[in-house]
Amino acid sequence: MQFLGLILLLASSWYLWKLTSNFLDEPTKKELINNFNNLKNKYSEVKQNFSKAKISEAWEKYKEEGGALSNKNKN
Repeated sequence: MQFLGLILLLASSWYLWKLTSNFLDEPTKKELINNFNNLKNKYSEVKQNFSKAKISEAWEKYKEEGGALSNKNKN
C-alpha cells in the first residue's frame, strides 16, 4: 500500500512539474533556479554556523569568560 502511495506521489509530482514547466517562460525559470541556488547557499552557511566545531568554540569561549552568572555577581 505504501509502495502504491509512493508511485502515486511521484507520478502526480512529475505531472505537476510537467504542467508548470510548460507555462513558465525562460526568464522566470532562470530566476527560480537562481533563487533556489541562493536558498541552498544560505542553508549551507547556516549549517556551517551551527556545526559542532563552531558550537564547541562558542562554548569554550563562554566558559573562559566565566559564564553568565559570574558577570551578575560582580555588579
